[in-house]
Amino acid sequence: MKPSMSCVLSLSMLLTPLPAFAQQGQSTVRSISASDKQQGAAANPQLIAQFGGAYRGPQAAFVERVGKRVAVQSGLSNASGDFTVTTLDSPVENAFAIPGGYIYITRQLLALMNSEAELASVLGHEVGHVAARHANSRNTRATLGSLLAAGVGAATGSDLATRAVGTGAQLYTLKYGRDQEYQADALGIRYMAAAGYDPYASADILSALDASTGLSAEAAGKAGGNVPTWASTHPNSEARVKRAVQLAAATGRPEVTPAQDTAFLRMLNGLPYGEAKDRQKISIVTVGAKDTVDTLAARMAFPTLRRERFLTLNGLSADQPLRAGTLVKLVVAS
Repeated sequence: MKPSMSCVLSLSMLLTPLPAFAQQGQSTVRSISASDKQQGAAANPQLIAQFGGAYRGPQAAFVERVGKRVAVQSGLSNASGDFTVTTLDSPVENAFAIPGGYIYITRQLLALMNSEAELASVLGHEVGHVAARHANSRNTRATLGSLLAAGVGAATGSDLATRAVGTGAQLYTLKYGRDQEYQADALGIRYMAAAGYDPYASADILSALDASTGLSAEAAGKAGGNVPTWASTHPNSEARVKRAVQLAAATGRPEVTPAQDTAFLRMLNGLPYGEAKDRQKISIVTVGAKDTVDTLAARMAFPTLRRERFLTLNGLSADQPLRAGTLVKLVVAS
């Protein structure tokens, strides 16, 4: 779900000039100001309403704790109380942040994760956008481009003209956005490592998001290759994952295979999944001695692509064996 034009316009007042930054970090961070807090507080209810409202389930408190733990590493504020972390009741995989200390993640994206460190990575990435003050250039250009397209369409009466101008503005904005995404990756990895999380989890969640995107395209009957890389709001996934591993290594932490985060997975149990009308939820089950990917996937509450959905949801490769006693996620009827 994309914010409406009225929502984008109301957020434009949050934007401040963008300073120069190093390629993988920032030279300065401006602390959250009273103006940031006031304007963020004004935009916050609009954003929450735009994305389906706030999710009030037990997982929301867990997300809030992790988000604040990571956010205080950014230099925006040393006080966790200066940050507001909201889980959105949305069936779309998304996360974002705005100036004033407001951080958001959807329950659907939370369901894709398999560790607390992956959650810390995503929230740290979004805080990185705010610390680097990316909102200024990206949102201002997107808004001006949309207004220009609407103006041309109205003047000429041509929908084609509207789409042509809009595409040009979008390509300019997206190119700038990819550089910002790289920088936010670097900052997020720095923050999560400082907070005590495994920085290599950043590559794990990026891989999971790539797999989920491909699965969504397949479920919709579309080939993932039909979307050109230049039309994406994120960098090429393979290059981005490799870069995340390099950034994690630069923190000085060795890369090791982490133990399964059973506490995190159990926390997800009962989390609503997908559209509210479908009445589905995440169920955490223990792999039995006779269980296989196929037997567990058969329990997924989907008519098609059950095996693919099971693998993607659990961050498993097609040939990865299951181990008895470990936990897996299923999507079942509520």
